Amino acid sequence: MRNTQIVTDINEWKIGKREQREMAFDETDILGGKAIILMNDFGIWQFRMWVSGEKKYVRQSLKTKDKTDAISKAEQKVFEIGYRVNNGDKIFGISVEDAVEQFLAEQKKRVSKGEIVKGRYETISTHLRHFVRYIGGKLKANEITKTTLTHYTIDGVETDYVCFRKDDDVSDSTIRNELSTIGMCFGWLTGTGQTNVHRLNLPFTDKNKYDIDNNLIRRQTFTANEYNAFTHAFKSYVATKKNSLSDAELLDRQIVRDYLLIQANSGMRSGELRQLLWKNVEFLNVTNGNKQELVARINVDKDTSKVRMGRTLMSISALYFQRLQKNTKRKEGLIFSRDGVKELHNSFFYKGFGKVMQLSTIDKARKKELVPYSLRHFYITKAFSQGMKFEQIAVQCGTSIKKIEKTYLHVDEQMLANIAMSRFETTQHKYEIRSRE
Repeated sequence: MRNTQIVTDINEWKIGKREQREMAFDETDILGGKAIILMNDFGIWQFRMWVSGEKKYVRQSLKTKDKTDAISKAEQKVFEIGYRVNNGDKIFGISVEDAVEQFLAEQKKRVSKGEIVKGRYETISTHLRHFVRYIGGKLKANEITKTTLTHYTIDGVETDYVCFRKDDDVSDSTIRNELSTIGMCFGWLTGTGQTNVHRLNLPFTDKNKYDIDNNLIRRQTFTANEYNAFTHAFKSYVATKKNSLSDAELLDRQIVRDYLLIQANSGMRSGELRQLLWKNVEFLNVTNGNKQELVARINVDKDTSKVRMGRTLMSISALYFQRLQKNTKRKEGLIFSRDGVKELHNSFFYKGFGKVMQLSTIDKARKKELVPYSLRHFYITKAFSQGMKFEQIAVQCGTSIKKIEKTYLHVDEQMLANIAMSRFETTQHKYEIRSRE
């Protein structure tokens, strides 16, 4: 009898606990059971709705502790999701990179059936690799819009697919073929329900339309005084007392500071820097007259290069690398990372650049024109004005001689002044440049 009573007590205790748990979560049907809301352990209302077509739950926080407000927000979400489903939209999507892989898998089947030759498949694969590189790979296929090829922002700079590919010195005919392949891919993806874009707007490949805007590059390039003001602002940017920074916030700012300084002193692209590993950096002593200078020898892997070509370069930024080793307490893994494993997104450095720019004494109007890529512009124009040859700059920066000539030959005003005045003297001088009011 006693054992029976104990079992009964235990069962009642379990039932009581279950009832408490159910009351704590307080599940409530929305619009006749189309969705539910429930409260989490912190008293915040959550939304949950089953999307039968994709066999997945939509789970989102309603970010409120008020039940009436939660019901109102949940009903609105039901209407929004229902509208998208009725219009054939995918609520859940796969990345562009995964979507392209699915398309390529279908093209491989066509090769085995004899519908296309292996060479054609390889060409399609190459075309789409450039498209994934343009997108960045992580964007969802159902997030692509009709204007993605004509208006897209990379590293904070608005561009389009034609401009993006012309940076690689490819011909108009090659770009047109790539656009045709991309269109074919998205036609297939639309048919399989991975995207709702039936047709992508294509940019023009008119040669004159995409000539490099040298005036824009000049505006986006730091002057010597602006660069000095920019670097001087780092003192305030990493000042712990002034900013009341936590250890984590301070480390983030130290990473941003040395990232930007190394970019300005190496001419490397942002993607190359973000993926740079400590094993690819070596410190060397170089004799400069009677002095020994410490330099960093950097090996850029072809897989991290925009043009998929590896290269080795040297930079005077060795001290910045060493300072970063000390601050991160690491000598392995990713250099510009909190833990050496996870790559920091470009937006992290873009926001840091903006904060340093705010703290600098650079003219307000000029602050709007300067972007992180301005540091690469600054490096190249400075190297050019100091007498480095086109081929030397091209090797250092991982681009072509043609690209350097076309982009930067007419940018350096000091060089233009020297040319203009050269008819008067046989020796070369530097002439002061002043704007004429």
